[in-house]
Amino acid sequence: MLDFTSKVAIVTGAGRGVGRDVALSLARRGAKVLVNDYGGDGDTLTPGTIDVAQAVVAEIMNAGGEAVADASSVGTGASADAIVSRAMEAFGRIDILVNNAGGSIGIVEVDEDTDEQVEGIIRTNLLGPYMLIRRVWPIMKAQRYGRIVNIMSGAMLGMHGTAAYSSGKSGLIGLTNTISIEGAPFDIRANGVLPVAFTRLANRLKDKETFEWMKQFPTELVAEGITYLCSAENPASGEIFHIGGGQVTRYGICAGSGFNDGQLTAESLAAHIEQARDMSNPVLHGSTQAMIEAN
Repeated sequence: MLDFTSKVAIVTGAGRGVGRDVALSLARRGAKVLVNDYGGDGDTLTPGTIDVAQAVVAEIMNAGGEAVADASSVGTGASADAIVSRAMEAFGRIDILVNNAGGSIGIVEVDEDTDEQVEGIIRTNLLGPYMLIRRVWPIMKAQRYGRIVNIMSGAMLGMHGTAAYSSGKSGLIGLTNTISIEGAPFDIRANGVLPVAFTRLANRLKDKETFEWMKQFPTELVAEGITYLCSAENPASGEIFHIGGGQVTRYGICAGSGFNDGQLTAESLAAHIEQARDMSNPVLHGSTQAMIEAN
């Protein structure tokens, strides 16, 4: 069994679903865990109570582990300060950050949600992780060790009715790649996970067939994959993994051979557009930094 003894983890959105199972999985392997969950609805605008996070803390402590609860709503620098301060006061260090908290307003056309809803979704799914990373960064650098996992979504590749949600999640690609580069000298490794799991957000699906299909993907299996990415043994950084139903697959951004014309005009591109679009010989691009260094 992987050993997380002496490691401290912050897991956001850990009161239910995948986050809860990640917190339990890490604690079962010896980690001390700050269980963060604002206890509210998945729309990010309806707050709840600390009871949701406290219930998971009770599970961990009843099993002999160590944990504390926090009910801050992620998305601002102030809430990031509160979460990190709580972890440091309780445990004195932070080794692992799992940015799992997120939210969605369901399936709506791009112009149907309100400005407030859009801002809430992007703030929770992108600014929340960003602010927390900023706060744990100096701690991990001083320790010369850290593991960060950003929970993304398959919707970030584009999905009808999810413009705000997919925008927030897709922003995590650049964030994850950049911090993996900046963290490399300090053994800070960062990766992304596209989970497929049956959580309460599935209740927002309008398609009953899709809802029933999702039931075959338990949250526990996703949590096990995330747990590994949080471990000292994990060599990967700056990578994205699709995890669901026991399947783990790396995702990447690829480029084709393309079309080159030193005197490019709109007309020459019109004549060669299919060559420019051709992806028959794709090349994986890990990051812009890697592309620059390769050339």
